Amino acid sequence: MNKAIFRLAVIDDAEEINSVSTHLGYQRLSENQASEKLLSLLNSEADQIFVAELKGKIIGWIHLFYARRLASNDFYEIGGLVVNPEYRGQGIGKNLVKFATSQVTEVVRVRCNETRLESHLFYEQQGFKSTKSQRVFVK
Repeated sequence: MNKAIFRLAVIDDAEEINSVSTHLGYQRLSENQASEKLLSLLNSEADQIFVAELKGKIIGWIHLFYARRLASNDFYEIGGLVVNPEYRGQGIGKNLVKFATSQVTEVVRVRCNETRLESHLFYEQQGFKSTKSQRVFVK
């Protein structure tokens, strides 16, 4: 297998990122929506999008965002991580996490749905420690 390239996303990656996203159950966006969303994140000082590219094709992505807090330390959080199922188990997710977290100096957090046990194990294998459980409320 050729070696994947890990890099910052660019606007031309929008459609391929959109396509990979559907593998984790995210809704497929229109081409315009995908480009607008990615452009907004690329222009944000708080967000970073990294991709894994193999043979010119995006096979995974990770989104980090900077979370400022009033009464506690600021941190980065993983807002999403998706790898095309065809390439899972080959270290792509692990290397995306490693690459993205190496680009920042602050603590990195990640939240996982309590039902996604495979994600919990994955992040523990990457050195993340579970520190608390919480509920999410939406209004």
